[in-house]
Order: sequence, then C-alpha cells, then structure tokens
Amino acid sequence: MDALNNLGSRGLEPDGLQEGRFAGTSATESDDRVAANSRSFPADSAPMPYDLRLPGGRSDQYYADTARFADLFLDEAELRAATLLDGYGRHVQEVLREAPRSRGEYAVELLMLGLALQLYGGAAESAPGWAVELTRELLWLRRRSAAAKPVADFGRAVLSALFLAQGIGRPFSATPASPEQLPRLIEWLSASGEFTQEAMRINNWRGYLATMRGDEAAHWLAESVALYDWFRREAEAALGTYTKDISAFLAAEAPRHRCREDRLLCSRGAVEYHLGMVAAEIMNRGLLPAFERTSHRIVLVPACLRAEPNCCQAQRAGLDLTCTGCRPDCTVNRLTHLMRSLGATVYLVPHSTGFSQWLVRWQGASDVGVTAVACLANIVSGGFEMRARGIASQCVVLDFPGCQRHWSRKGIATEVNEERLVQIVTAHPA
Repeated sequence: MDALNNLGSRGLEPDGLQEGRFAGTSATESDDRVAANSRSFPADSAPMPYDLRLPGGRSDQYYADTARFADLFLDEAELRAATLLDGYGRHVQEVLREAPRSRGEYAVELLMLGLALQLYGGAAESAPGWAVELTRELLWLRRRSAAAKPVADFGRAVLSALFLAQGIGRPFSATPASPEQLPRLIEWLSASGEFTQEAMRINNWRGYLATMRGDEAAHWLAESVALYDWFRREAEAALGTYTKDISAFLAAEAPRHRCREDRLLCSRGAVEYHLGMVAAEIMNRGLLPAFERTSHRIVLVPACLRAEPNCCQAQRAGLDLTCTGCRPDCTVNRLTHLMRSLGATVYLVPHSTGFSQWLVRWQGASDVGVTAVACLANIVSGGFEMRARGIASQCVVLDFPGCQRHWSRKGIATEVNEERLVQIVTAHPA
C-alpha cells in the first residue's frame, strides 16, 4: 500500500476525409476495402500489429472512423455511468486538487479500469508480492542509472517471464470485481514499467471508490467491466480493419519477446490498440482549447521515422537531437523543413523511455504547444503524462510501428499522416 500512496468536446474536423462504414458504407464495401489494402512492408518482414493505411497508402479514413467511434463510445459511457462521471469529476477537482479534464477523458479512464481488471487481474493475483516489489526496484534502477540498465532489464525480463506475465488475459479469480482487488492490480501495473501513468489514474479511481459503500463501489466496478466488454465487441467491428494482422504478428513475434523486458509491450491484443486509437482522439479533443492558445509549437517525432537510422547524422545538444538534413528522402528531414515553414521546431526522440526528459522543460509552460508523434502502444501513457505535467499538447499516431527494437527484426522506416500533423500544428482558436 505504501507504493500506492507514492503514485503520484471538441475535436479537429476531419476535413476532406472519406465517409466510412459508420456513415453508411456496407459490410461488403468495407471488406473490399480491407482486401485492397496496400502494404509497403518488405516482403520478408513480419506482419505489423496495426496499420492505419487503406488503399492508396493513406490513413485519412482512419481518422474519420476513429472520430465516429469515439462519439459512439462517449454516448455509451454516458448511458452507463453518467452519475459516476459527475462524481469523479468533482473528486478530481475538490479532493485531488487537479485541474479539470474533459468528461471524455474520465470516460476513457473508466474504460481503462475495466480493461485492466479483465486483462491483467489474473496476472496481478498470481504474481508473488516479492517478485512485484523486486521488479519495481529494478525499474527504479534502470531509470536512474544508464550503466545499470542492461542488468536491470535482464532481471525484469526474467521476473516477467517467470512471475509477472503468468495469468495475463484473465480477470481475478473472484468475480465480480471488488474494490479490495485494486491495490494489488495497481502495484502490478506500476511494477510492469509499461503502465506507470495508467496505474496512477487507476489509483485515483481507487481513492474515489473508497468514498462509497462497498456494494456501490462494486456496482461501478462491474459497470467498468461491462463498458469494457461493450467496447471490445464494438471496437473490433468499427476499427478491426486497422488491427487485422495482430494475430499473425503475435504468432510470428511473441516467441522472441518471451524472455525480454519488452514482453508486455509487444504482446498486447487488438482491444488495447483500439483503446489507444479512441483515447488519442478523445484526449486530443480535451486538450485542444489549451493547445490552440499557444504561440510556440514543438513537434516530437520518433527515431523510427528516419530513412536510415544507422547513417543518421542528427546533431545532439544536451537532450536535443535535431535533423541536419543528411538525406533528402528522409521523413524527418522533410518534416523538419515543413514544420519550420509553419513556425514549429522538430526534435527527434530516440526512444520512448526518453520521452519524459523532453517534457520537463515545457512543464506548465502555458505558451508552448507540444505535438507528439507516437506509436499506438505508447500513445495513452504519453498523453496522460503530458496532461499531468500541464503541457498543452496533441498527438498524432504513427501509421504503423517499425522500430527494430520492438516491432521489426530488420527495422522499417515508419510513416505518419503529414496532412493531419499540419492540421494539428497549425490549429488556432476559431
């Protein structure tokens, strides 16, 4: 429990995007669209867990589909839990003393709570307490010592394979869920290293549920699970086009991650990618007004966007890594020039573990707007962190992942919807 105490609607219009299945496209047309999907991956590469591109190699339709399904999800959350969201919003401001967030963000957190109970409850229940605590200590060590990182990651990989990962995909054995299960779940999520921000948000919900009678809290936990079950079914129908290769990816790649520290990151199922899609859309809506009021724009892009990482001549100055234009065919080079023409500055983030370091300087800076381009696997935690640091921010999802460290054995230069990025970076009050 000591560990728990230490845990700290409006969107961009998809102008010019084609109408999707929710606007009347038939199932047959949708299936044809999937069949015609144009891929540009090397022939010998493994499938990717998600790909936002459709025919023509563009991801425009993805943003239209996601916006529509986000609206559908928000309606469902209101139908199921309007009074709960009312109370939690007051709790955030009056008890936690946090700046108010959008109602949609609270709904995403409720969904995330149900997902965590159903997918990671069994793992949290079966993991020995000593293994969870030791994994937490190793995570603390790797974040504070670059020299100790290889040893710490090896230890985390062993502990994950033998103890933490057992039971993933199963809920707690005792159902329905009860508030007494939450501390163990939160400690497991925090120790995993992949759900630090999510653990803090669920811990906030634990505190709010603790103010209720036991039967009332249990009722709302059951509603979070029911919302997750609804989301899992409906998101697959609405967004499954973009994760249709997830099973093939897991079959091909999961074995090589079994004894690695990124096992939990790389073994996620389709529903977690769908949650990332919807969460990114809803969080962008909630953060947009503050972002529009900023005059200085920063764009953070991942290193996997580079044409050839091994030949990259990016210049480092402290934490900053900036493009020098060494290759005309490099996406980062093109984006750097494009964003500069729009008055924005581009920085390369070599890996998601360095993301927090870049954010510190802009924490609480009301005149700085940060747009982060990120993989779906990191989009939720990154958005939560920027929100927690008081950064006016937006995010744009990579069209597909491809870094050699996690997703592709040889590494594939990734892509991003550049028109969407420009639309966001140039957003100002109407």
